[in-house]
Amino acid sequence: MKKTDIVRNLVAVGDMKRALSIAKNFRLGITKEQNSAMTKAYECIVHERFYKSIGTDIPTAIQEGVMVLTELYG
Repeated sequence: MKKTDIVRNLVAVGDMKRALSIAKNFRLGITKEQNSAMTKAYECIVHERFYKSIGTDIPTAIQEGVMVLTELYG
């Protein structure tokens, strides 16, 4: 099973954290902006206190990354 298939399955069952953890490392067919949004969303989920301390709007960052993820693999 390819990683893109795994990500599609994770998105289908709603496991966005695990899907983002895999998809943030993809390079082919993804723009820098899309990659950045997915990476930031994952980082905000995992290191929420840090990103909150530097003034990041956590819910917005996560929403943007999940939106990119679902557009690509949903």
